Amino acid sequence: MSKELLKLNLKAGLLIKIKFNKDTEKSYKVNGRVLLKILKLNCKSEIGIKYNFKDIKCIKDFKENFPITNYDFYEDYIEKMVNGKENILFSGKIEYFGHTSGTTGKQKLIPTTKKSRLIASKYMGILLNRFAYDNFKNNWNYERGLAVSDIVTTTYTNGGIPICSATSGGMKGIKNIIRYFYTSPIEVMEIKDKDSANYLHLLFALKEKNLAYISAAFISNILDLFRILEDNYNDLVNDIKKGRINKKINLDEEVRKILNGYLEPNATRADELSIEFKKGFKGVIRNIWPNIMYIATVTGGNFSIYDDKVNYYTDNLPIYSPVYAATEGTIGINPYIKKIRYIIIPDTVFYEFIPFEEIDNDNPKTLLINELKVGEKYEIVITNYAGLYRYRLGDIVNVVSYYNDSPEIEFVCRKNQVLNMVSEKTNEEQLTTAIKNSMKKFNLMDYTTIPDNSITPGRYVFYCEFKEKLSKEEVNLLEKKLDKELRKSNLAYDRARNNKKLGEIKIIVLKNDTFKLVSESLFKKGVSKNQIKIPRVIINNKDILNILNECSIKF
Repeated sequence: MSKELLKLNLKAGLLIKIKFNKDTEKSYKVNGRVLLKILKLNCKSEIGIKYNFKDIKCIKDFKENFPITNYDFYEDYIEKMVNGKENILFSGKIEYFGHTSGTTGKQKLIPTTKKSRLIASKYMGILLNRFAYDNFKNNWNYERGLAVSDIVTTTYTNGGIPICSATSGGMKGIKNIIRYFYTSPIEVMEIKDKDSANYLHLLFALKEKNLAYISAAFISNILDLFRILEDNYNDLVNDIKKGRINKKINLDEEVRKILNGYLEPNATRADELSIEFKKGFKGVIRNIWPNIMYIATVTGGNFSIYDDKVNYYTDNLPIYSPVYAATEGTIGINPYIKKIRYIIIPDTVFYEFIPFEEIDNDNPKTLLINELKVGEKYEIVITNYAGLYRYRLGDIVNVVSYYNDSPEIEFVCRKNQVLNMVSEKTNEEQLTTAIKNSMKKFNLMDYTTIPDNSITPGRYVFYCEFKEKLSKEEVNLLEKKLDKELRKSNLAYDRARNNKKLGEIKIIVLKNDTFKLVSESLFKKGVSKNQIKIPRVIINNKDILNILNECSIKF
């Protein structure tokens, strides 16, 4: 049954791929139709009546009649929806509120409709599998994958509407067929505790020798999974041997009973795994799953600092970064295994793009999908099917090529993840480049930064967690190296250092597991355990800053 469904999924993917290719040959026309369809569907909503959607007949009318917006524009409308009112931002029913990660600012509640979810699922659940097949068809096997995902509902609004991450909402939509595509039973995906869930994801995947792939929202989730494997491999082997989950795993007893019902003793598989684990963890993933083809997860940008650590465990298994999506909409899809770039999907949302030189303006000009230039950077603005209109996504992208008539883009950075003390505007991309070039000899676990104006001139402070212990002398040398690399990556920072407007950076070393505490803090605030991203710049998050300061190592 599982293999038949997987084959059916690929056939559906081929049909979607054919339509996708046709759409990208006329991206401007397709995207314009998306806008008019959205306005027609929602013309009787409160916002549609206010802005006279029924009389808007073209893109020009829309741009002249509706302002560019950010989340603040929608808060009063969303408050009405939270309390159960309908036909506010769109016509029809809301399915759930997707909450953003909140790691780059306040957490937002983003409305999701059945239509907007199904549009995303078409690409994220079907087409990306087809692209994976196209890249690996010579070694393709119709086996299941390990998906580090969940279907946890964080809470409900006063009006009884579910609140969850976008990934959780998407998985809920296919909960009846999850077992045919993924190794983890649905009960594992309902577990809130991250470490327990990861342990059980591993347990049920390790049972199966012929695993096809591993997927997760972000590559940091993959690394967390592998670290759980390294720390708990003896318990995992014993649980497979005995066919039951050990008592150290934090589980409701009824859930434990159900999950134990899916297990049976397997001494042969346990012995195979034990032999491989005793060899060490370098390249272990290929050894325990010899037919595994790839890892599917978002990487690139500031996530790329995790790549080498993941590669250590996998012996450079291909990392496929399949999709560029946000809670607000699915933006791009990647047909390439060896490149991290995304083709703008013309029929998911309506796009506008703010030229990079105008992103600090409150009312910037915008360009359309057919007006972009290769080599230029833009902020993405979207109008979606779930009530966001001319909404500034806050993502900066670079146009690198074209696929038919649709731009191919690379993610550059988040607009608000910038260190900007004297107009130098050091962004995530520049921070990541400097960090990677500086830390090659050190096992950096994670990092974040703050602008420090407690001294004159001001400086950047880097909070860094390392696997090994560093001496004060090593930290001092690393500070000089990092400062040098920052100067190379951002010439405006270099000028500020030369003019003594900024001082030399400071590195504060953190105790082991500090960023695990940061993740737990974010999770307690309602961020999905699989959607947590460590912010690279901390300005207003006092809770995270308190954790970092409490865990600092004094020399």
